[in-house]
Amino acid sequence: MKQNFDASDEKLNGLLKMSRPVGELPPGFQNRVWQRIEKLEQKPEPILDRFASWLVIPRVAFGALAAIVLLAATLGAVRGASAGVTEARDRYVASVDPSYAPH
Repeated sequence: MKQNFDASDEKLNGLLKMSRPVGELPPGFQNRVWQRIEKLEQKPEPILDRFASWLVIPRVAFGALAAIVLLAATLGAVRGASAGVTEARDRYVASVDPSYAPH
């Protein structure tokens, strides 16, 4: 359905055409746009796969192993120290009060 345009519409069309900036796009603009679109379309790598790929690197695997051993040793020392304090307290109380039954 085409409507009849009056002269004012022609003037408006002319003004709109003149107001649009005409310029050249920077070199490689279209390639960068398509690269960004392709990057957004790619599915993100699951975090478990990313973690596994880090552990394949010997330096990272050794560092992770060292950190785990250090953490386990620290937790064992803390737990052993608190268990030693509890055992020493129970022995002392048992030596002072023969009717004391340790937990």
